[in-house]
Amino acid sequence: MQTRNAISWIKEEITRSISVSLIIYILIRAPISDAYPIFAQQGYENPREATGRIVCANCHLANKPVDIEVPQTVLPDTVFEAVVRIPYDMQIKQVLANGKKGALNVGAVLILPGRK
Repeated sequence: MQTRNAISWIKEEITRSISVSLIIYILIRAPISDAYPIFAQQGYENPREATGRIVCANCHLANKPVDIEVPQTVLPDTVFEAVVRIPYDMQIKQVLANGKKGALNVGAVLILPGRK
């Protein structure tokens, strides 16, 4: 009888320890969005689609040289155009969500300084 009580007590203590450890881990770990680039952190609180696919996966898998055209000066509160060209082989394909091959997703992020 005492052996059974001792075993159940040990099981309860192990379960309690695991539960407390798990709760502490969940409370102190960094938010998942901190692991993503700054533009993903600001754009998405949770960088996953409803399907579980990472929303920004195609944005930061590789670095490529870019050509950028911007005006030399811009007045405050004016709209201007920035043209970004990313040279890459147009024959390269990627696997789409439906499993077929499609055009490669290519993009750029232009981070501008804030107002002073």
